[in-house]
Amino acid sequence: MRNPQSRELRFEVVNKKTLQTSDGYDAYLNTKATTSIFLFLFFLYRPYLTDFYLFPFQPFLNSYTGEMTMENQGLCPGLQECLSAVQNKITRHLHSHASNHHDLNLIMGKLIVDHSPGQSGPGKSASVQVYSCTEIDPNTGKGKLSEKAKFKYAKSQKSDGTRTTTYEVKLYVEPGFGVPGAFVIENHHNHKFFLQSATLQTPVDQVINFDCRSWVYPIKMTKTNRIFFSNTSYLPTDTPEALVDLRQEELKILRGDGTEERKEWDRIYDYDYYNDLGNPDKGNEHKRPVLGGSETFPYPRRGRTGRPPSKKDPKTESRPEMINLDIYVPPDERFSPKKLSEFIGNSIQATAHFILPEAKSLLEQDSSVQSFDEIKEMFSSNKSQKVDGWLSEKLHKLVPDELYKGIAHASKGDHLMFTLPQILTNNEFAWKNDEEFGRQMLAGTNPTRIRVLEIFPPPESKNGEKCLINASHIVNNLDGLTITQAMNQWRIYIVDDHDYLMPFLNRININTKGICAYASRTLLFLKGDATLKPLVIQLSLPVSSDGEIFSRLFLPASEGTEGALWQLAKTHVAANDSGYHQLISHWLHTHAVVEPFIIATRRQLSVMHPIHLLLDPHFKDTMHINALYRRILINSGGILEKTLFTGEVSMELSSELYKKWRFDEQALPTDLLKRYSLKMI
Repeated sequence: MRNPQSRELRFEVVNKKTLQTSDGYDAYLNTKATTSIFLFLFFLYRPYLTDFYLFPFQPFLNSYTGEMTMENQGLCPGLQECLSAVQNKITRHLHSHASNHHDLNLIMGKLIVDHSPGQSGPGKSASVQVYSCTEIDPNTGKGKLSEKAKFKYAKSQKSDGTRTTTYEVKLYVEPGFGVPGAFVIENHHNHKFFLQSATLQTPVDQVINFDCRSWVYPIKMTKTNRIFFSNTSYLPTDTPEALVDLRQEELKILRGDGTEERKEWDRIYDYDYYNDLGNPDKGNEHKRPVLGGSETFPYPRRGRTGRPPSKKDPKTESRPEMINLDIYVPPDERFSPKKLSEFIGNSIQATAHFILPEAKSLLEQDSSVQSFDEIKEMFSSNKSQKVDGWLSEKLHKLVPDELYKGIAHASKGDHLMFTLPQILTNNEFAWKNDEEFGRQMLAGTNPTRIRVLEIFPPPESKNGEKCLINASHIVNNLDGLTITQAMNQWRIYIVDDHDYLMPFLNRININTKGICAYASRTLLFLKGDATLKPLVIQLSLPVSSDGEIFSRLFLPASEGTEGALWQLAKTHVAANDSGYHQLISHWLHTHAVVEPFIIATRRQLSVMHPIHLLLDPHFKDTMHINALYRRILINSGGILEKTLFTGEVSMELSSELYKKWRFDEQALPTDLLKRYSLKMI
């Protein structure tokens, strides 16, 4: 019983008189049985008990030797022998426990996990083991491996809108363990979690940092633990011997074997063509050529998903019926919880803007914009576009439940209002000014399209069509300079959207309802105040079947019919510039061409490689964004085909321009030399 004075746990001493009655003897045996059970459970769970939990029992364990001697009286020899053995084991264990912490070194660890909305943290369901980078286990040829240590909750905090939880681990290692160089995690939780970073502190206060920034999936899905290497970089020849095999094993996992459909938790980087843009199972109007792997349609490689082929075209990968934002990319390429939340929020708003007008237009014969007031209303109207009735039913079949709920919520109130462009706040017609047209050319989204004009008049096009622009069209608009003087001062520039568009214009204008596009050439003049103004615009159509050439010039004007035609010509130039920006400058030259470099880097360079360390920040989120682009933006019937004048030939056009892309021309000064004269630079 508990002695209130000594606050120690002791067994009650049983006297001989008590043993003379059967009830007393039974009670005594029950007491001994309870004692034995306690001791059995103690030794069973002792490895998991810390000093904190043992403290209340320490007096009892220390005094149990003497009391056992008294209670052995009247017991059979077998039970006495059993209890003596237990006594000896307790004594040995106590001495062993007392010396364990003196024999082992303690490595303290902290792991920071980003909180994922709607999911609990890993808690004690996750464990860590540490690899040495200086000492080798002769049995494995790898670094020495510590015992497992479970996560212990430490604290949570919120910073910059992100809630993080810090977990602690205590790893006891032998004195000759060496310096930690890597650790592995086993996640036995039901959910994945995003590991932001980790630090390990050795007994000599050396701190080893790990920038993880990766999703860790449950081991029941991955069938293997997850390794992270420290921030120290090594060339392959300089890698510590203890980490060499671990480095190679990790790369082997990342390469995969090129088979089977990828699952969300697979950390595999492999190549594939752009064979998932079309959807022939949905109808012939959704057939699209495979981009990549041919001279006709060259294209950069994308990350392989391994989905089964479509039913009607074995070369085309099948697509899900729903407008789904869930598409495979390796976990390390996925958005962080914060970025994913922001992206989904923006996507819901953008999708709602895109889907609701499209769906409602099904009931209208003409869904085009009829006035500038309708455009302005998109920014200023408080009128709700509610998702109800037949539209609700149709929409629910098109998108997953989670996205549908978000769109339905966004359609209420002012969630669908775009921010009013700054240019319209003071003057809603400022966009009509030539100065603003030139400013947006230079300060807008696509300034690298501007090139210095080195030959006047501009040379004929590839199809043999001569440029109609001559000196009389621009000489009076050069601020008193002659054409020769202006060109010698590098003040005449050109934006040429003629040659690359011409081969596609007939298909664009025939196949895209309501579209009448032109190939354009635009000359610009650099004024004395360092601003640009347009000088002349030439709009052209392909040669007709009877050999007729249509090409027309437009000059600056502000009033009457000429003024209206000038505004219309600038609108065609802006449309061409926007299409080139979206398809070529942004998608092709910024996103698509980078993806194969990401895949190659992950497959061939360990995270410990210094080049990997330099490249990694530039790759952030690119594969995930590209995958989402293929899902909802550049696919057949996707947002770009609906919003760009190039329509269903959009991706073919980007493939044609990829033929001219060269990696060695993308950096300075080569890129500048392509756009400007060497004498200027």
